[in-house]
Amino acid sequence: MAQLFNKAQTDFVGVMQPVTTWISYGEENNLKAYLAGDYYQNDAHKVISQTNTYYNKNRFKGVSNVLPALFRGDAAAADYDGDGDDDIIVTGLTADNNLIMRLYRNDGGQKFTPIKEIFVPVTDGSVEWGDYDNDEDLDILATGKQFNNQLSTYIYRNDKGIFTQTDPGIPGIYYGNATWGDYDNDKDLDILITGNSGSKPITAVYGNINGYYGRVVQQFIPLKNSAGAWGDLDNDNYIDFIVSGEDVTGYPVCMIYKNHGGTFFSEEAVTIRPLRGCSIDLGDYDLDNDLDIVMTGESLERPYSIVYENKQGFEFENIMAGLPGVAEGKAKWGDYDKDGDLDILIAGITICYDFIGDIYTNTSDPPKAEETNNIFINSPMPDDKVGPFYYYVFSSCYCDPEGGDNNAYHMYVSNVHLQNRRYDLNYKFNELLVKQVPNWADADRGYRTSNGFATKVEADVARNQVIESYKATNFIIHELNW
Repeated sequence: MAQLFNKAQTDFVGVMQPVTTWISYGEENNLKAYLAGDYYQNDAHKVISQTNTYYNKNRFKGVSNVLPALFRGDAAAADYDGDGDDDIIVTGLTADNNLIMRLYRNDGGQKFTPIKEIFVPVTDGSVEWGDYDNDEDLDILATGKQFNNQLSTYIYRNDKGIFTQTDPGIPGIYYGNATWGDYDNDKDLDILITGNSGSKPITAVYGNINGYYGRVVQQFIPLKNSAGAWGDLDNDNYIDFIVSGEDVTGYPVCMIYKNHGGTFFSEEAVTIRPLRGCSIDLGDYDLDNDLDIVMTGESLERPYSIVYENKQGFEFENIMAGLPGVAEGKAKWGDYDKDGDLDILIAGITICYDFIGDIYTNTSDPPKAEETNNIFINSPMPDDKVGPFYYYVFSSCYCDPEGGDNNAYHMYVSNVHLQNRRYDLNYKFNELLVKQVPNWADADRGYRTSNGFATKVEADVARNQVIESYKATNFIIHELNW
């Protein structure tokens, strides 16, 4: 069966902690992919900026790029000056660890002019365009951490191209995002916010009342290292929202809240894998007039990049899109080839420490999801309502477990256990690793992979297969049993 999303040929260098977006400009006004971020080359830290444009047959080539080299930030493109092409606002850190927030006006072709507006530089947050005051020009919503570690959420009101900083009275956050959406259909933009608020995690909705924001009384699950997105997921003409991240105990959580006529939200039971350090983007990839989901992030097992097809009724199906699972990354929908369906721009770092910067083309006639036996790509996610299931846990590093300089490839694997609560075995495994391997905290990025099976026999067989596969690639195997 044909793969639904095929990797396009680009000139991108893979990065993590990306600052990225699709942007439209030039003679054909087609989408270009702007991708900045950081990576390591021979232990040297690199920060780069790159723009690729489509030219034919799923191929991209690099073009002249004056946009800044950044990481740990965000970017948003829109035509704020009404001249027919996209401008771009960016936030983040430079290679010299300077914070910036800068607007680049598109002056035609590939000429971008930095605008001398006074924006408060932030990192580890989000930035978004939207007309919150209904004056027919685009304002900016920005959140993140300032140079003095102060957290902020500001609106920059656009008055005919002049921006004025305003404080909407919304908590500042980092490792999260703030996003605009009209949840009560009163034709002005409300705000969903989620992330680390300093002392505690937060998820909250703020209603726009004549340009002033007040917190909606209803409580939502507070999350950190999180992301949120508005979207009418059930096609009832009221926007719902999805959030995913870590709860106060450190467990990954994903929730969808259904909007009941702009009056209250209810939690919907969904089978979406909860991810932390995540990105979420909504779009109709299969042209069936409902919103699908592309997510990246980490479970307590490993990083994932997943496309969920909206099956209606708040049921979402993992279509096994074959995207590389990335941490510290982002995935964004965009129709770069103007064929009417949405493609994917994705960046981040994989469990094997590969830096990713790729575009995946959406082909026509999407196939139904098919099962796979490749445990490294699609490990099973048993339904907790049916279990418990038998699990083993494993992880690997390139390190010296004794804390010296004799680095080598090591793989640690547990014995099989019956797990009653999701991720309990991961936490036990982590606890033993930290105690028994002095160098683990410095050497490992914290990925743990676990696989669930209905019987102990199946789990033992799969565990042995994993061990043999690591042995075949010259890993030193350590059994971490309890």
